[in-house]
Amino acid sequence: MVVVVSVTGLVAVGVWRYSKLKIRRIARAYTFLTILGRNGSTVDSSNRIAATIDMFAAKQLKEPVAVHVDNVFKGSPQALLSEAKTKGFRG
Repeated sequence: MVVVVSVTGLVAVGVWRYSKLKIRRIARAYTFLTILGRNGSTVDSSNRIAATIDMFAAKQLKEPVAVHVDNVFKGSPQALLSEAKTKGFRG
């Protein structure tokens, strides 16, 4: 029984970690597209800035990202990631 609880706990931690990483990746893609849209920005500079987004910053960006995804990508964060990848986002 102890082994089952440990495995279940590990799975729960894995799912939690995956969801946090996904939120951070979406926030980075949003940042990448936002910076890339500014005059003088390059794909490399946009990727460098997006890479600085950590878990805390991703949490702070959660609401603006959600509004942007709803308005521009009809609620699909996968569409945001897809567009960012098409434009050179390295995630």
